[in-house]
Parts: sequence; structure tokens; C-alpha cells
Amino acid sequence: MKHEGGEKIPLYVVLGNWTQKRMETIKTVSEQIKKGKNIFESLGIEIKALVFTMGRYDMIGICEAPDAETITKALLSWGSEGLVRTETLRAFTAEKISELVTGI
Repeated sequence: MKHEGGEKIPLYVVLGNWTQKRMETIKTVSEQIKKGKNIFESLGIEIKALVFTMGRYDMIGICEAPDAETITKALLSWGSEGLVRTETLRAFTAEKISELVTGI
């Protein structure tokens, strides 16, 4: 995805862990996934992938968001029910890293 000016939209990796409250209400997780997707999409964020994992994190999302403020707003809204804690990483494609290192 690109901004109107042709610049690529920033990519973010969201690492998530369920809280104890989520575990106590795990049967409603499908509804919460839909609700979360609606929040992100309403703010212009495209979820490229959402996977659930075993290990340190319960879920990993890859999203394109217009800017850091927008992804932060979405995550604060989604997390406000106390069901998930997140850690967000700004990510770069291999193509973008190649651009950044040109001339170093």
C-alpha cells in the first residue's frame, strides 16, 4: 500500500499476549478478533497477517498503518478492555532496507 504521494505506508509487527481476563473469557475470542479488525480497518490500517502462536507470544499481527499515531490509537482502543497486552515494532521490507543502506 502507498500514500497518495507514492511513499509506501509504514509496516508494523504487533506482538500480543492474552491477559488473565482474556483467558477467563476465551470462548469470546472470535468475537474480539472481529471487533479488533473493525477497529483497525476503521482507522485505515490494513492487517496483512494475524497468526496465533505457541511460546512467548499468543499472537502476532503484521499491519500497514499510515503512521505511528494511528497504530497506537488502534492498539489503545483494542487493548482498553484489558484482554491483551501488546508490543509494537516498526518493520521494514527487504526492499526498504536495501534503499536505506544504499550509499553507506
